[in-house]
Amino acid sequence: MPKSDQASEEQGRAALRAALFIHRRAPLSRLLARRGLGPYRGYGELLEAIERLADRGAQVTLIGRSIRGEPLLAVHLGAASLAAARGEKQAAGLLAPSAQGGQSVANGVSLRPLDGTSDRDGSRAPGGADDPAPSDAALARLAERAERASLRPSTGAGSRERVRTTVILSGIHPLEWIGIEAHLALLDRLATQDLGGRSILAVPIVNPDGLLRVEMNLRAGRHRYVRGNARGVDLNRNFDAGWYERGLIQRFIGLLFSPGSRPASEPEVEAIAHALSSRRIDRALSLHSAGGAVLYPPAHSLWPVADAAEHRAFALRVARAADRRPYRAMPYVRFAWGVRKAGLEIDWLHDRHGALSLLVECSRGKLGLRPSRLVEPFAWHNPRRLDDATPPLVDALLPFVKGARA
Repeated sequence: MPKSDQASEEQGRAALRAALFIHRRAPLSRLLARRGLGPYRGYGELLEAIERLADRGAQVTLIGRSIRGEPLLAVHLGAASLAAARGEKQAAGLLAPSAQGGQSVANGVSLRPLDGTSDRDGSRAPGGADDPAPSDAALARLAERAERASLRPSTGAGSRERVRTTVILSGIHPLEWIGIEAHLALLDRLATQDLGGRSILAVPIVNPDGLLRVEMNLRAGRHRYVRGNARGVDLNRNFDAGWYERGLIQRFIGLLFSPGSRPASEPEVEAIAHALSSRRIDRALSLHSAGGAVLYPPAHSLWPVADAAEHRAFALRVARAADRRPYRAMPYVRFAWGVRKAGLEIDWLHDRHGALSLLVECSRGKLGLRPSRLVEPFAWHNPRRLDDATPPLVDALLPFVKGARA
């Protein structure tokens, strides 16, 4: 059973609260705004934004831990997500109240109420005023039935395998905070909308260790380029899609694009792979910065994918609406000639799950003439005026994320 199936909402909220307690600091956004870098929020502030989504009804689950133990949190939206989440709890052996008569369910097995109320067939359940309490042997038999049921695949209408799911990722590269901010703004909008039967599974901060390292450098005034996780691995070269295929440039600067020791060698990538392993994913979106482009598979091959026309139609639609001056739309392999983009998430999401997969390079990374921005790697990836870049991009992405046709 994937680890994500065992991560309940209670565990997610507990992990979120613990991380908030540890990382609550003075707002980074004020410091960066004074330095002309834009009002970007620190790790603790971003966690607070995720907590606010949870308070509004989103479900937050723990799908894994980073190398240094930071929680990898997934945000679920949509009625279908809640049904799937209840199925995950049942599969983990948790009890959940049923809508019929307050029955409890464990792993799909109904446990009759112990308060003397009637079951559906009109018979009295054990434990009423005239019935003795169930014996330890009876409880053991119920537990055994629940355990056997957990090993059977779910076939109900709310089964996760039947739910069309959109996956959204950001924060894979720790300097690309505009992607995280756009992601959270997109989730804010989605939380207010009817998603029909669609499920949204979002991981806003894929690389928390790298993000914390960047924040530490920003607070200390150090100008450092950070791309990988705590082991220096580029997580967007660690997915199992053409892994370790390198071009000429990577052979000279291999450490910058370190792919890891094997596909999914890093716990962050492994956690995402497990969390998505049994879901029906038909849309995937990954938010980066700052090339002003909407990219689609392939990244590691020159041969177009079979559904290239459909990908291109969606990419053009997003690109035209993302800014007053449209973004570029193209296959990822054409985005940076000479760099073999192997092990990327969009190829993996397309090849492994068959999803229509887009990667958006948010904004165009305008540096301006301010010296503090010219020497600061954070400014190379993140525009100063966050409010100008994010709202139109969110509007452009909503139809794709919600499953609209091109």
